[in-house]
Amino acid sequence: MKNKIFIYFTLVAMLVSCESFDEINTNPNQATDASIQVIFPAVTAAYVYGVSGESAQFTSILMQYLTGVLGDQQQVNNYAFIADMSDATWNRFYANCLNNIKNIKEKSEELGATHYLGAAKIMEAAVLAYSVDLWNDIPYTEALQLDEITQPSFDSAEEIYARVQQLLDEGIADLNSESTTSPSTNDLIYRANNESLWRQNSRPRWIMLANALKARYHNHLSKVDPAGSASATLAAIDAGSFESNADQPIVVFGSEFAGPWFPFFQTTFGENNVGISQRFIDKLRDRVEEGMDDPRLPFFVSETTAGLYVGTPNGSSSRPQGAVVPGPYLNTREAPTPVLNYSELKFIEAEAALRAGQQSRAAEAFNAAVAASLQRVTGSADAAYIEKFGSESADSITLEKIMEEKHIDLFLQAEAWSDWRRSTPEGASNTVSGIPTLEPSPSNSTQGAFPRRFIYPNREVVNNSANVPSVTNQDRVFWDR
Repeated sequence: MKNKIFIYFTLVAMLVSCESFDEINTNPNQATDASIQVIFPAVTAAYVYGVSGESAQFTSILMQYLTGVLGDQQQVNNYAFIADMSDATWNRFYANCLNNIKNIKEKSEELGATHYLGAAKIMEAAVLAYSVDLWNDIPYTEALQLDEITQPSFDSAEEIYARVQQLLDEGIADLNSESTTSPSTNDLIYRANNESLWRQNSRPRWIMLANALKARYHNHLSKVDPAGSASATLAAIDAGSFESNADQPIVVFGSEFAGPWFPFFQTTFGENNVGISQRFIDKLRDRVEEGMDDPRLPFFVSETTAGLYVGTPNGSSSRPQGAVVPGPYLNTREAPTPVLNYSELKFIEAEAALRAGQQSRAAEAFNAAVAASLQRVTGSADAAYIEKFGSESADSITLEKIMEEKHIDLFLQAEAWSDWRRSTPEGASNTVSGIPTLEPSPSNSTQGAFPRRFIYPNREVVNNSANVPSVTNQDRVFWDR
């Protein structure tokens, strides 16, 4: 299996070597000769690297899991975004994901391979929603009409979010249909030994994933439509989604091809460009009681040789001597890379239920989320932690408790930035923090105002200048009011 994973990930570089719209347009048929069986895992790998690569690294600095001390990471820590910080993620999503998803969809329709078609639509929805959360308006309708349009217009973020839900519904319908062929060992998320086992065991989990994504992106509209988004979120969960950690979608990398976090840790920590935020370490130290840390701390962060947790202060221009490095949870070549964890889904359910006035359901979902997070990271649900932080009732559950625990659970995931933006009071200035309460980086260049979005990548600005909106990192995506 490791050899197959290596082959599939190697194909990413072979199939998707172009870097922007202008390079795609010089070779619009780049992957048309490849089979859907080959393109499908390449798209999955590109998506995982897109959501857990550079964008997650930068948002983790904003959310103070990490602190940047040199290079681009320091610029992010100073809230001084530069145009090329978006290039890698943008290129992966357009050249590596959307362009090849289009090929999968066309080939699947010709072959009657509706299971591939359904999975491709789910991946497309995930790429589009994540892109909106970073950039707001993006090219979509005209983006892949490569033979005719080289400078695509930008679609409104609201319309794309509506399309996301439509794609997820279509994907579920396709997966519930007969198909001439199905994925199997080439499914990097829900691998099966053969197509029959995939249809029996993996196909239902892809449907669960689609409903989980529907719930996540309905819940993102908590400021736009508090009641309606809560109802839609709970309906998506009730339609059938993850029931335990065993159902969650995770890509497990092999020793030959490392996950996205491992090379980042090796280079940036090795070059002292970034450090583990002292604020995050302080949050987890003595969390249960004095002398009893959050049980996830040693998995997130490695102790020093002296048995200490020495973080890097936010705003610092250097890492303290003996500062800690990431722990074994993500800092190995084989570290699993999450797409959407069961614990996140239960936190989403807790938040939506609370907003809907269903406090008992909110408390039950929250308690399940805390236990699932501990189990996933450490292998067990620590009883002392559960007693203090995972035993809420209808009378005690609050939004602050939900978002605080979810923030810890989402360690190094960009979704934490979406949650933080959503939890700021509607209409508040950019100097006001969401949940958890963060202090602006001491070295910020924005008079204490937190960044609310990514700026567009430099190559897109240069090659599509007539259509790229003029924005700063202080502007907001449509759901962040």
